[in-house]
Amino acid sequence: MLRNSALLPLLVTASLSLFFFSGCTEKNADGTTKKKERILPPSSGTHSELLLVMPDALWEGAPGEEFRALYLADVEGLPQAEAYFDASRVEPKDVNKILQKTKSILWVEKSDTSFVKMQKDLWARPQRIVRITAPSEEAIAKSIKESAKQLMDAFKEHDMGVIQGRLKKSSYAYTHENLKDIGIKSMLLHQGFDPTLDKEDLKIFATKTVKTIQYVIVSERPMSEGLVSVDAIIAHRDSIGKNYFEGTYEGSFMSTELMIPPSIENTEISGMFAIETRGLWRMNGDFMGGPFLSYTIYDEKNDRILTIESLLYGPTAKKRNVVLEMEAMMRSIKL
Repeated sequence: MLRNSALLPLLVTASLSLFFFSGCTEKNADGTTKKKERILPPSSGTHSELLLVMPDALWEGAPGEEFRALYLADVEGLPQAEAYFDASRVEPKDVNKILQKTKSILWVEKSDTSFVKMQKDLWARPQRIVRITAPSEEAIAKSIKESAKQLMDAFKEHDMGVIQGRLKKSSYAYTHENLKDIGIKSMLLHQGFDPTLDKEDLKIFATKTVKTIQYVIVSERPMSEGLVSVDAIIAHRDSIGKNYFEGTYEGSFMSTELMIPPSIENTEISGMFAIETRGLWRMNGDFMGGPFLSYTIYDEKNDRILTIESLLYGPTAKKRNVVLEMEAMMRSIKL
């Protein structure tokens, strides 16, 4: 749900290529340029929060409609409806020093020129600000629509960087010895995760919170020729679910929910090609279920496929931010 609040200006262009601006520069003694760090206050806000700066007239017209349809749409791969962002909106004139510290800001308004511009750490650190401008409501709405995928990914990447940065600075993230045994040099696994299974080619960790149970599963298998199929990826995770996860009823076991097919996307983890699989799991013979996220990593140097996966169970919990936190942990892996 959108709350009325304030937002900051960011910068993006009509061609949808993003331009980044960050910090100041100064000269070294040899004449080369180096970045000069500015002293900035810490940014405010948690992940998936977005401050939208947009005048009432645009909000009530086509630009507002496009923003709501895209940025406030439900996240895929979750059992309950949750929007991509928790957005607060303010008029440009209402942006004050407090709002300027917001971590993620999207600034939309009319201008004689059309552009989409992105800026880092303007008023606080870490911060990402994007500004969209165009001469008419129709042009602004079009720019919002055409840039949405790129900008939403950029805001998500920013959120994961913030999560990883906070983990690195805390005493709650470390690389468990079981992970090192399977060839993982480092991974920001939260200290609350305890090993529940330690086999040569399979490691399982679990943690409980007030409302959730979370699992991280790491497994390896020999590299086969070419890319494995989607069916093979699902079969591998289902074999682990059947052999190592059971519900409250005898004979129950975990499997992939195929009534809503998982989404598949190519990505990169630790500099290696990987396949992201995002979807839902269910407990056969029981009433449990929830979201999962996995990465099938092609470790050609070691002639193996490494799979790292997270599972979440929390019937009464909101899941979007927990899945994002687990994604940030998994994407921090170094082999």
